[in-house]
Amino acid sequence: MLAAIEVSTRISSVALFDLVTGEELAECPLPADWESSVTLIPALEALLKQKDMTAQDLAAVAVSTGPGSFTGIRVGIATAEGLCLPSNLLAFGVSTLEGLAENLRAAEMQGEALCLVDAQRGECFVGHYDIGKDHVKELSPPQILAFEQFYTLLKGKTWIVGPGALKYEREIRESLGTLGMFAFNSFHQPKAMSIARIAYREWQAGLRPTLQDLKPLYLRPPAVDEKTQP
Repeated sequence: MLAAIEVSTRISSVALFDLVTGEELAECPLPADWESSVTLIPALEALLKQKDMTAQDLAAVAVSTGPGSFTGIRVGIATAEGLCLPSNLLAFGVSTLEGLAENLRAAEMQGEALCLVDAQRGECFVGHYDIGKDHVKELSPPQILAFEQFYTLLKGKTWIVGPGALKYEREIRESLGTLGMFAFNSFHQPKAMSIARIAYREWQAGLRPTLQDLKPLYLRPPAVDEKTQP
């Protein structure tokens, strides 16, 4: 059994996935007006109880590693560590941007995609992917770009998805014109089940990551650290 955690943005969720059958068992959003550090473990416990399971039934944990909210990323990884350590569970770290691309793949929305998370300052964390029926392939490394720069990545008509797309929709539409195809609103939020599906494909491919492999994806240092940079 795999537990998945997505707390890298303001919309957080947890999910359970059966590694043996490939079945998506359950997913639960966290209350938007509560701190994820308070609600995360109770939400996971509720899902496990719903399926007549406990934490002892878990074989792996998957967690979004960012980019996104520094606090959310830290809470998610710390929770994954707490779940993995007692029984040395597998620990899958999945990019939030790849998770957004998986939202599209699962809905059979194939082709080129820009996955956007708000980075503040008029910029976005940008993931550039090719989406096929059974894959999400990274076309360029995650980076920080202003919306006026997005067109430099595109080869043709491209799906636009993510919370950054919602925030800067007007500006992106003006910049990209007909090249940008905005996904439906339901696909713009990162989802724990998308993180679970990616981890499952990695597990099927033979990957067995441990906590030592679990690293946050910070494209920009936290604000408190920026002040110490030369």
